[in-house]
Amino acid sequence: MLNNKITFFDALTKLDKKFDNDNINRTVMYYHSKKVKNLTNFILYRSKLIDFDYSKYLKSLKDYYINKKPLSYIVKNQYFNGLTFKVFNKVHFPRNETELLAESVEKILKKDRKFKSIIDVCCGTGNLGISIKNHFPLMNLTLLDVDKNAINNTKYNLKHLKIKGTVLNKNFFSYIKNNKIKYDVVLFNPPYVNENELDPNLIKYEDKKSFCNSKDPIIFYKTLFTNINKLIKGKHYLIAAEFGSKQKDDIKLILSENNLLKNTKFYKDLNNLDRFLIIYH
Repeated sequence: MLNNKITFFDALTKLDKKFDNDNINRTVMYYHSKKVKNLTNFILYRSKLIDFDYSKYLKSLKDYYINKKPLSYIVKNQYFNGLTFKVFNKVHFPRNETELLAESVEKILKKDRKFKSIIDVCCGTGNLGISIKNHFPLMNLTLLDVDKNAINNTKYNLKHLKIKGTVLNKNFFSYIKNNKIKYDVVLFNPPYVNENELDPNLIKYEDKKSFCNSKDPIIFYKTLFTNINKLIKGKHYLIAAEFGSKQKDDIKLILSENNLLKNTKFYKDLNNLDRFLIIYH
């Protein structure tokens, strides 16, 4: 039953002390409410009776604080690189740190306007490719993922954000070997977590294959870098990839074996761990 005997302000302030993050509590409230969707709305309606079921609101907060359910799955969206993306259940949700990779790519694209096409491999919600396309609307965008649920999520975000892109529900390993359409820019954020290091909390709500898709955690990079000429158009290209913080040395070896290391720059994440690379040639 809808609990309408409490105001928006009281709904927020009556929470347990353990639910002490007002920003999180308001964000969940915005999700449940039909008319309060931001701080301005909250201030305007703070003395009005709530328009949602308080028990469902409380359950969502318990999911976050106690069950450690990611906020993206509770409110069904995630802000990333200037856009808000819808997040389907089990689809790998956008991480804030991946914005560093997007920002680094965009700095190059602003200076180098020769690039015309992008492929986002293992696209998930489509956040990386779509957000970059949003800043460079003239570029042709292709998004690829093996997971049908992720593909549907990407299609939804393309339509919702009114951005054009070609979506491919294909296995990366077979695609790169048989691909006939080549690209200028490759965005690459594949599963790279070692199975022995997989945190059970990661796969409680997200699909395991988003983190670990093989017994060899760097098989995606081996396949990409040894077959790169089957994916890129020519000598002028840009490859941006995220990898595990302990994988830099192994990836450097693969790059060196394929004559790619000299044009590669490595980047650290917000925790000062090795996390990204960009090959700019």
